[in-house]
Amino acid sequence: MDKETLIHRIREERERLLKALEGLSPEEMTDAPVVGGWTVKDILAHLAVWQGRLITALFQLEQGRRPKDLELSPAEVDALNARIYREQKDRPLERVLADFHGTFQQLLRRLERFSDADLTQPGRFPGLSGPLWELIASETYEHDAEHRVDIERWRAARRGSPGG
Repeated sequence: MDKETLIHRIREERERLLKALEGLSPEEMTDAPVVGGWTVKDILAHLAVWQGRLITALFQLEQGRRPKDLELSPAEVDALNARIYREQKDRPLERVLADFHGTFQQLLRRLERFSDADLTQPGRFPGLSGPLWELIASETYEHDAEHRVDIERWRAARRGSPGG
């Protein structure tokens, strides 16, 4: 996938996620569990941390270094997600939102530094077996879509429940 298409998909899915958040009050974002006990705030913190990790990995790849944990087992991902939740759960909503929006802008700036060849040629970077765009997709628009669907289902269920 070329850079223009990749960035378009990243922006497009982020807009869908933002639309899923429209109209939610701070209380709704912080009090009601959406999925697995996580609130909207917890989900946004989770996405921000994973995108921050991607930004770090892209910087390391750009420097010719292999990021230490590019490929994690499902058990390692679960353990990391649990740690992220513990570390982020008590942060104020305003800080989480600032990180959520800030990491997204940083990511877009970082992506501008990569060429189409950087993104599409397998083996171009140490530690990556496939093309770089696949790693980026999994941590951006695919990840946003996964959690957008969680939020949309939660909102639909609340609309259908008494008092929701």
